[in-house]
Amino acid sequence: MWYGPGVDAPQLIVVGTPSVDRIDIHGESHTTVGGSGFITALAARCTGVSAGLIARVPATLPDQIAAAFAPGGLDAGGLVRVDGSLPSFHISYDTSESATYLGIEPGEEADVRAADIPRRWLATAWIHVGPLAASATLQLRFIEDLIRRGYHNGLSAGTFSRAATSEPATVRRLFAAVDVGFLNEDEADQIFPESMPFGTVVCVTTGRSGARRWDGSNWTSHPTGAVRAFDPTGAGDAFAGAYLGAMLKGDPDPVDEGLRIASSIIQGPGAAPLIDRLPRPATVRGSRVRPIDGVATVDRARIGDVASHLRDVAASSALTFCGSPFPELDDPVALDVLALATLHQYGFWEDTARGYAGPMWSMIGGVRRKGSDFIWAAFTGAANEDPSILDPDRLAAEPLLFYEICLDDNGVCPVPDVGSHRVLQQGYGGVIGHVGGFRTVIDECNASPDPLATLLHTLTDIPGYGEDPLAKKSNLLALILANRPERFLDLRGPSTIKPIIDYHIMRTMLRTGCVRAESEDLRLSLQARTWVEAGEESSIRITARDAIDDLCVASRLSVGEVDGFLFNLGRTLCLETESPRCEECPLEAACAREIDLFQPIFRTTAY
Repeated sequence: MWYGPGVDAPQLIVVGTPSVDRIDIHGESHTTVGGSGFITALAARCTGVSAGLIARVPATLPDQIAAAFAPGGLDAGGLVRVDGSLPSFHISYDTSESATYLGIEPGEEADVRAADIPRRWLATAWIHVGPLAASATLQLRFIEDLIRRGYHNGLSAGTFSRAATSEPATVRRLFAAVDVGFLNEDEADQIFPESMPFGTVVCVTTGRSGARRWDGSNWTSHPTGAVRAFDPTGAGDAFAGAYLGAMLKGDPDPVDEGLRIASSIIQGPGAAPLIDRLPRPATVRGSRVRPIDGVATVDRARIGDVASHLRDVAASSALTFCGSPFPELDDPVALDVLALATLHQYGFWEDTARGYAGPMWSMIGGVRRKGSDFIWAAFTGAANEDPSILDPDRLAAEPLLFYEICLDDNGVCPVPDVGSHRVLQQGYGGVIGHVGGFRTVIDECNASPDPLATLLHTLTDIPGYGEDPLAKKSNLLALILANRPERFLDLRGPSTIKPIIDYHIMRTMLRTGCVRAESEDLRLSLQARTWVEAGEESSIRITARDAIDDLCVASRLSVGEVDGFLFNLGRTLCLETESPRCEECPLEAACAREIDLFQPIFRTTAY
């Protein structure tokens, strides 16, 4: 999964929290899941656009809500874990399907803030603000704060019967601040008793008769076919989400799609009909970003000089990956921890709108650890305390599980871009559960004529491993499993482990001069530690891979030895935020000392 700043934002972001509701209808009482924003986001996703939800939620979600964030569903990157409960509503319908709210518990929705939106998500095409805790004042404040954060793309909002009754003037101000507003005919009568006074597009749902749309100057009417309603709750919210989804796909008349999806949700309890319609994820396959020719090259003469020094210092650098922060020898959870934690070995640095802000450090178990070691310590400790975190069913069903595993000593998850980790965790759990667990994968690999080749091929279909064209995490996992004292992976066969190219390797290759940045613009970006383009990053990374291959040949050392030495060098001497300690480096005599160069600043789940 490759992405630059903002590229990973869902097409639509919806602000609003899932709820657990009680519905009294047709003389029966039903417990359902719903929530205005949740239903809006689901409806949009059912049109085929990507959608994320901004919500404050407890660590454990009801199964049906958690299922909505499984791969193929809503993006969980905007979920903020808090201590508290989900909102709940008790709604009673009479024989004419008129709703009476007998009870409202807002949960933590009143505390949702524009600051909860991940910075990269501010590049989204559209943000919809649902009725936060039934308060138009909170909605308007959210939008004002959002604009102050620099968001200038599409905006829409819905309202709620209580806000229409108690805050009509605020709702009018809210609708004047957005591009599209959504409400039902009863709310419209209270908020706009005479006429539409401004140019905002307004969609008014009219129950069984369909909807009306104000385009800024004229009304159009859109009838719908009669549908038997099991549960009318959420029809207007589903209309809003489907309308926005169709609009973002370029549909010239998105009202019809809004009515179609709205008709489907009322045929079952709460949000269930939409959750059942969510798309299934496609098989994971990596796609290579086209590198830019001529921006980076291998310096063959420098390779020879560096290789001659590597022979003396790197032969003992291969890691065993055993003992703190890794699982201990013969730990029964070791294999599953190694596979799952390797999945999350990427992106341990903070960013700003300009570029690099600094590496991730945090305290865990009383020890201050850097990103990679933090992940190893977190997963090892959590699995020893509760082995069920390794259960594929839990991984697939619990979108907040990664956050819980990676809490530091202050009770906070410090990992940047936690949303992408949630997506990969759930996708990995779903696939590994389907094949019978990672032990089954390894047993099948070791039974094949070439276990390494079989493992690498198998990993191309596993979320978190299969997206990277250079297979960094796949080769890293193979190296770990082969080098552990238990020898989980048998390396017999013709295949060899390929270079494991992360940002420490790219930085050391650039600074030693083994890789030359030929483009002056790229050199300036590397020196300033600002965002680079995907093609530039790809060129440097591929060139670094070729340089490692050449170093292995010239030094007659293995990938594990060369990669292990350079990885440790980048974390101990050739540092990111401190001056490199060149006088202590065993490669000093062969190094070009391009210490002003830095690794490419580019967000990816590959490394």
